[in-house]
Parts: sequence; C-alpha cells; structure tokens
Amino acid sequence: MKRTEIDAAIARAIANAAKYGVALPKWAEWQPSQFDASADGIRHQKLGWKVVDFGRGEFSNCGLVILALCSPLVADCGAPLTEPKSIGEREYPVTGFSRKFLFVQAGQTEPHHFHRQKARKEVTVIAGASVRFELAWADGDTALSDKEVDVQVDGIWHRLKANGSIVVAPGETITLPGELSHIISVPEGGEDTIMLETSTANNDSNDNIFPFMTPTSAPVEEDAQARYQLLDEHRAPVAG
Repeated sequence: MKRTEIDAAIARAIANAAKYGVALPKWAEWQPSQFDASADGIRHQKLGWKVVDFGRGEFSNCGLVILALCSPLVADCGAPLTEPKSIGEREYPVTGFSRKFLFVQAGQTEPHHFHRQKARKEVTVIAGASVRFELAWADGDTALSDKEVDVQVDGIWHRLKANGSIVVAPGETITLPGELSHIISVPEGGEDTIMLETSTANNDSNDNIFPFMTPTSAPVEEDAQARYQLLDEHRAPVAG
C-alpha cells in the first residue's frame, strides 16, 4: 500500500472513534518523531497501528485497520512468554491476553481465517454498523468442516449450518474458539464499524491461518512522509 493510503485509513479510524465517542490512547495520533525513549515499552510490546490489505491491493473491499492495545512478549520460537522478561532496566510481566481495536470500513471483508495459539477471542461490536460473521470449523490448514457450528453471542448459544452466518449488533459480543474459522464483513453503503477484540495470548505474526489464501506483504510505497507510526516500524531510540 502507499503511505498516503495507510495514513488515510488510520485518519478515518481516528475520526470514527471521535464520532462515536471511543477514546483512544494519546499515542494513537503521535507522529513517528514523538516515539522517544519514554515509549520504549510500546516498541517492545508491539503496540500501535497496523493497516492490512492481505496483499490483494483492494483495501476498500478486503482489509481492516488494527490498533493493538495489549500484546504479549514472545519467545524466539514465537510462543508467548511464560516467565517475566528483563529488557534493559525494565522487567515485563507475563501477559496472558491480547486486546485490540478493529476498524472495518463499510464494504470491507476480512477473509476466512482461524488460529491455533489463540484459543479463544471475544469480539465486541462497540460502535457503528452491525457485523456479519460467517463461520465454519477448520479441517486442517486448507479446508473447512461441514459440521454444524455452535457459537455464543452474549452467552446465548446459536446453532448454524457450516458456513452459516450470524449478525452481531453494536453492544453484542461473539465468542470465537481458535479453530472456528470466520469471515468478518460490514455492509456496503452504510456506516463503518469499530470492534474491540480481547483474546488469549498468541503471536499474531504466525498464528493467523487462512484456508483459502496466502496473505502477502510488500514494503510500503513511500509517496509521502509518514503521518502515523505503524507497530512494525517502531525503532529503538538513538542514544544521545
């Protein structure tokens, strides 16, 4: 994606948060130059913005914006740490969960995907449009099962056929076991939506499994100076 497209998507997410009265952390609007040594913990824990188009180059149809609020430190093998870790002069405790805002524009879809490390996640639609979840159990890494799906919304069980769907309205929370593959979509022509996802700890860099595609990423096309800081672009502060 172009830098201007990334910054526009983040600006739209920030504007939607303001529109719906959703408070974001103060650093969500910081410019890259504002992340100095005092924000080193943000870098180590990979907090911040991520704009995803899954390599399709069709962000307006397939993509979303993520703001990571809480993430576990992970070991070299990719597993979340089970012991506190000292980095420099600071000790980072074990974090058993992750939390993030998901900003999905009207007309956007997130393709079928599931998780193995992430045993469970709770997704609350907190503002904007209702969200459709299409659900099917994973059957290996590249196929889906035809067995029925039982899923909870606000603790109430619903039974769906395989690849059936359920609409989650603002204020409602859907509980998704890790191996329950799901498509997320927001209708065209209406409002954008904001969701809050809280999940068991995992490593997002290798625990998103897409049965029907292999997402790709390419370097950002730098057609303008960056207005916002992406979580993959945090750098260690330069010693003075």
